[in-house]
Amino acid sequence: MDRISLLPNDFLLQILSLLPTKDVLATSALSKRWRNLWKLVPKLQYIADHENAEPWEFFLFVDRSLLLNTAPVLESLHFKFGWKCRDVDIGFWVGIAVRRGLRELNFEYHRFINEPIRLPQSSCGTLVVLKLKNISLVDVRFPVCFKLLKTLHLEYVIFLDDESTQKLLSSCPVLEVLVLNRGDIDNVTSFSVMVPSLQRFIYYGTRPGSELVMNTPSLKYFRTIDHGSECMIEYLPEIVEAHVQVLCTNTDDILRSLVPLKRLLLCLPSEPEFPTGSIFHQLEHLEFCTCETLWDILMSMLQQSPKLRSLKLNEIHHNCFVSRDPMVHWEEPSSVPETLKFVLETFEWRNYRGWNKERELARFILKHSRRLKIATFSPPNTTQLRKEFRTTFGMKYRMLTELARLPRGSTECELVFG
Repeated sequence: MDRISLLPNDFLLQILSLLPTKDVLATSALSKRWRNLWKLVPKLQYIADHENAEPWEFFLFVDRSLLLNTAPVLESLHFKFGWKCRDVDIGFWVGIAVRRGLRELNFEYHRFINEPIRLPQSSCGTLVVLKLKNISLVDVRFPVCFKLLKTLHLEYVIFLDDESTQKLLSSCPVLEVLVLNRGDIDNVTSFSVMVPSLQRFIYYGTRPGSELVMNTPSLKYFRTIDHGSECMIEYLPEIVEAHVQVLCTNTDDILRSLVPLKRLLLCLPSEPEFPTGSIFHQLEHLEFCTCETLWDILMSMLQQSPKLRSLKLNEIHHNCFVSRDPMVHWEEPSSVPETLKFVLETFEWRNYRGWNKERELARFILKHSRRLKIATFSPPNTTQLRKEFRTTFGMKYRMLTELARLPRGSTECELVFG
């Protein structure tokens, strides 16, 4: 007998839970030891193989395997299809799973199916995690009650209207994690997230003219990549970390709502407004995107962040290739931020090219950072750049030599290049 068959059932079931259900079922042919083990697997994954199965054959397989499963509790049910399913089939499968104490439901199509599916009313009671992708919820009947739901993912989901999104979220009284990836046509003009219990929110928006309205007083983590929506965010008293990459006109309002945080990644459009009078009293780690070379904003952040210990510059989106020296907007400020003189300990600059203005900014930071312990400079990853922008060995040696000659305000500062 093979060694893996000697393992206890609990270990074997954990291994089988990682596999698609059709592969799990195939293990029943291995030996007598495996013949009925597949029936006890608490996590089922139905991932359609379109090349080797007709829709009716695969759906029949789902029916039979679900009915034969005898796990005491069905922890997870994952559907990933490329065919449109009938509401009656979805209701049948989910109904079976819910009666078995289903805790996680993941339903996604490989591509968007431009027909609505109906969320079964019976799917509410036991769910803790719900993930939906590339589907329409236009025909969802309210009210529903996800009384135990803590994690909700909505990716490229179509709703009936603005009000239906509010009804859905209000049905989740203990929701803690929300991932919202909006498509261009979701039938929602203003997406309201009014969830007092929410702690983590990840938002992707690309629809011009739409709006995100947030009232989430318990939020600790916020990530947004938004190139079209206006964000109306209530003050976030519990916020700890945020990743903000936005293209909108009310940047100052967004920053003002994030004042209490400790860690921030910031990528903003050209010439945003800095929130007047706002001081980031708790900010300790700042990653600043250099795609748009907004050095006035960077200097403002340094001026208004009295506890900033770590600063990272990074061209995240690699779109500053129009000039050999794009940092034309930076001028050395008349006064040195107190953060540089007395607080900053770690400085990192990724995608550093050694252009004139880059070198001037590096000189300014190294010269005035009296408590700096380490400064790290990394050239661009040459495999991601066009030939004319690639960094040769000779260019790297020149950059290292120039950096080594720059004055350093801290005698303890270690210079790292690579």
